[in-house]
Amino acid sequence: MSIVCPITNTNNHFPLHIPLDDRTQTTGVILCEHIKALDLNSRTYQVVEELPKDILDKVIDVVYSEIEQIEE
Repeated sequence: MSIVCPITNTNNHFPLHIPLDDRTQTTGVILCEHIKALDLNSRTYQVVEELPKDILDKVIDVVYSEIEQIEE
């Protein structure tokens, strides 16, 4: 099972949106409030690129913060 967040090119500067920068081929913002769990063993998928570690760390922080708020 993999946890993923969608990416969009519509940036409305929402605090849960993490922008991609010029280090990635993909453009837009990561929508951390739209967490999805996918079983990649039962789907066809293609890895486009790897997220820079600092951006991944920001996404993880936002996602964990969302989960903590739900648990409270």
